[in-house]
Amino acid sequence: MIDKLPGAGFSGTTKVETHAHTAKYSVCSRIPPRELIAMADASGYDALFLTEHDRVWSKSEIAGLQELAERVRIFPGIEITLPDEVHVLVLGAHEPVYERLKTPSDLFGQACVDGFLTVVAHPFRWSSVLPEYCRLADAVEVLTCNHGLADHAAAARAYARAQNMAELHASDAHGLNFMNKFWLETSEPFDSPQEFRRLILAGRYANYTREFEMPLPPPEKVASMSDLTEEDQLALWVQPTL
Repeated sequence: MIDKLPGAGFSGTTKVETHAHTAKYSVCSRIPPRELIAMADASGYDALFLTEHDRVWSKSEIAGLQELAERVRIFPGIEITLPDEVHVLVLGAHEPVYERLKTPSDLFGQACVDGFLTVVAHPFRWSSVLPEYCRLADAVEVLTCNHGLADHAAAARAYARAQNMAELHASDAHGLNFMNKFWLETSEPFDSPQEFRRLILAGRYANYTREFEMPLPPPEKVASMSDLTEEDQLALWVQPTL
C-alpha cells in the first residue's frame, strides 16, 4: 500500500468497494441490487465486487446488473464461510464450484488457480485468534462498518503486518448507509479481478476513511437512498481524506 498525505489522491485513481451484499442472495442484507448500484454510482465508485454469503452471481446476472450502472463496473465475488466461522472473500468468483468449497485447502487452491484475491473478512470479530490457514490469504480487512471496536481493527492491522499481507478498507455493506465510509483506491484502472489482485499485491492502492457520526456496527440497515441521513446524502461525491 502506498502512503499519501491527506487529501492527495493518485492521479486517475479507481475507487473500489470489495465487500457488499444484496437482499437477493444474502439474507442479512436489506439492499436491493438496483439500489446498491445506484448508491455506488452516486458515491463515485468505479468498481464494485458483489460478495454474497456462500452464493455467486453468474456472468449473465452480472451483465444484467451492469446495464443498470451509469459508471461503476460490477464484478462478481463471494464470501465463503468456513467451518470455524472464519469468512473469506474471493474477489472474482462466479462459478458455482465456489458455493461448494468448505475447506481452507479447497478454497485457497481454487482461488490460486483462478488468480483471484482472497481476503480474510472482519477478522477478530468473534475470536481473538485466527486459524493458521488464514496466512494463506492475500489480504486482511482492517476497517469495515462491521469492525465495531477499535481493538478489532488494531488486531487486524497487527496481524496483516506480521504476516506481510495487504491491509484493506471495505464497507461490508448490508445497508446503503454502510457504503462510502471505508474503501480503497487503486493507482490505475483494471479490467479483470486478476488485474485487481496484481495491483493489490504490488501495493498500488491506498485505503480511505470518511469522517462520520454513525456508530459501528450501524444500528440499522438502510434499503433506499431516500432514507439516508442528511450526513450521508451530503457526503455523496465529496473528496475524501486518508
